Amino acid sequence: MLKREVALLQMSVGDAEAREQENLRLREVLGFKPSVKSRWIAATVLSRGGTSAAWQNIRVAKGSSQGVRKGDPVVVPDGVVGRVVEVSAHTSEVLLITDPNSRVACELDVPSEDLGVVRGILYGGGARPGVDPELTLLYVVSPLRLRYLSREFNPAPRTRVISSGLGRTFPKGLLVGYLLDSRLEPNGLSREARVVPSVDMASLDVVFVLSARGGSYAE
Repeated sequence: MLKREVALLQMSVGDAEAREQENLRLREVLGFKPSVKSRWIAATVLSRGGTSAAWQNIRVAKGSSQGVRKGDPVVVPDGVVGRVVEVSAHTSEVLLITDPNSRVACELDVPSEDLGVVRGILYGGGARPGVDPELTLLYVVSPLRLRYLSREFNPAPRTRVISSGLGRTFPKGLLVGYLLDSRLEPNGLSREARVVPSVDMASLDVVFVLSARGGSYAE
């Protein structure tokens, strides 16, 4: 009898700790304020997937009836998630920045004193199955590729990569990821860097759609 009561008490403590962690996460989400001035719409993630089932797009529970539009950027407190590619009345499809079809105009957060702002185009790296074939739902996200950087500047590892504001999709200054390393491209004309996303795409449950009024973001 005593062992049973102890086991029940331990379960209750575990549940309480889990609820506390969830409350902390929700307080963080609800207190989130994007770094750009825009109308933002909180949306619950309904599903993840894609043609390869590699979690490269998500469906969210907000659509045109709530003001979501195709092309709107999607973010969380940790950084950029992706952009809206399809919209229905009450749901939207979001292409993650990890998808090979994703492109984001970016720059390094530490500009070169000689070259000024160092910009490039961020390409999604995709995802591949995990090493254990039995774990069919486990996927490993490949690093993003930041291409067309100046060949003259060799950025340090862990340099922040942010959106440059070019391309009219993502406003300037949103955190995208952190640089792992870089090397000259085969043609020798520019440098390519590997970038790890700042967002854990596998843990998304609530995201924020940034909606630009009048087609532009306020600075």
